[in-house]
Amino acid sequence: MRKGLLRPFKKAEDGQALVLFALFLFIFLGFMALSIDVGRYVWARTQMQAAVDAAALAGAQSMPSTANATAFATTYWNDNNDFIESNGTNVVFSVTYPPGNKTVRVQGDADISTWFAKFFGVPKWHVSAFGDAESQVLDIAVVLDISGSMCFTSYPEVENTASTILMSPGRLTPPAGGFAFPRLAAAIPAGGVNSITIQLNDVRIFNSTIAATNSANFGSSFNSTSTYRTQVPGGIRAGIIKIDAELFQITSINAVANTMVVTRAVANQGLGTPGTPTTKDAHAFNAEIWANRGGGTYCNNISYNAATTTVNGPHEPFDTMIANAQYFVTLFNAAYDKVGLASYSSQSTLIRGLTSNFSTLNADMNAILYPQGGTNIAHGIAVGRQILDGTGKRANAVRVLVVLSDGVPNQRCGSSAYSSVNYNSTSCSGPNSDTSPNPPSCPADTPSIAHMKQEATRAAAGQITIYTIGLGSGVIPCILQSVATIGGGTYYAVPTTADLAAAFTAIAAKTHIALVK
Repeated sequence: MRKGLLRPFKKAEDGQALVLFALFLFIFLGFMALSIDVGRYVWARTQMQAAVDAAALAGAQSMPSTANATAFATTYWNDNNDFIESNGTNVVFSVTYPPGNKTVRVQGDADISTWFAKFFGVPKWHVSAFGDAESQVLDIAVVLDISGSMCFTSYPEVENTASTILMSPGRLTPPAGGFAFPRLAAAIPAGGVNSITIQLNDVRIFNSTIAATNSANFGSSFNSTSTYRTQVPGGIRAGIIKIDAELFQITSINAVANTMVVTRAVANQGLGTPGTPTTKDAHAFNAEIWANRGGGTYCNNISYNAATTTVNGPHEPFDTMIANAQYFVTLFNAAYDKVGLASYSSQSTLIRGLTSNFSTLNADMNAILYPQGGTNIAHGIAVGRQILDGTGKRANAVRVLVVLSDGVPNQRCGSSAYSSVNYNSTSCSGPNSDTSPNPPSCPADTPSIAHMKQEATRAAAGQITIYTIGLGSGVIPCILQSVATIGGGTYYAVPTTADLAAAFTAIAAKTHIALVK
């Protein structure tokens, strides 16, 4: 009896479990369906926000031209909203300009249809997002390296010597002594014997026994009554000349006939390529004859033309640096931005305070004379900070300091112990020198490096962002990287002058715009 009575009770229990299972399954499937639709909503909202932010940033780069800003914003919206366009309806995109004429507001709206939520009375999600970006008001100080090494890549080093002796043309106009710039008066054929006689327009520059004339023509290292043909200052070889890519050594000079006996295809003993032989090439009539030059204001002695406010050089990488710094200024908007200019070698010079007159800055850069002196980056940073704190400073501006160098700090103001007082002026006590560390290793701090870092810290404390550019192979990257790190900016390694424009463009892009909402 008991067994029979239990059977109906068990059947009822089984039926209730089945109902509960079906109910929970329905609820579970409902949650799963809703989670899919919620995921679609979240993805749509994320993509829309990314699209309006990209559009706003793109538009802000074209301000204050609202027409260009709208065009660029629209292009970026279209490139970044694939999911919205393919899954949404009633898609609306708008670009507006809040008061102030430097802010772009981008708004996006769309309806995203649901797959499963519609069975619960939710046929669609409405997705909306907006982004504001503005072209920032910028106060910028550009600080350029004009130390002596900024002319070195124009001219080859052909002697294995620690002193600054490079092969260069000298002046096209007559220097002291009134000697003409030496050129070939007759062509030289390729090949042939090692010793030949060559005809010049004027040989007197190589045969002078007047110390002042020799110093004026070849640099202070040649301040001697010995002729260029016989002098060996700093351990260099006597009488080395260069025509095109071939090196010659003078054996004798006939001043009456303007001829010289020379040995052909002399090896290059330069520090970079010791012992590399040159070849017996053909050389045309009127080809320039270059000579070793060094000492004193080296870059002034080696150039074709005397440095003036209109003619300067050729000096590389100096000339390309100036051209690219001028290009950098064009990337900003005089309606919003101000730029100041300083240069530095053994000490820094404040050339122009903050100004929106960019044509004046262009002329200022053209007026910078030939490179000379050491590398006092600490004082360069100090004067850049003084520009940003000086006349024209604006409370609402983003403050940016751009420092370019082709070497390592080897000069400082004052004693080896850092004192901020020594960097409160455009004048520099000393300047005092340190031995330059050799690339590429990262050295322990010399006093000059320590002063540089202290001045970078001081600028950063004044809400100045520092960007650094290391130009060429003479840079030790960690030194300029440390300045950028302290200043919250970025270090740009620029191996050659061909890469310089890209670095300046990148800095302009980083500083020019910002999302504000």
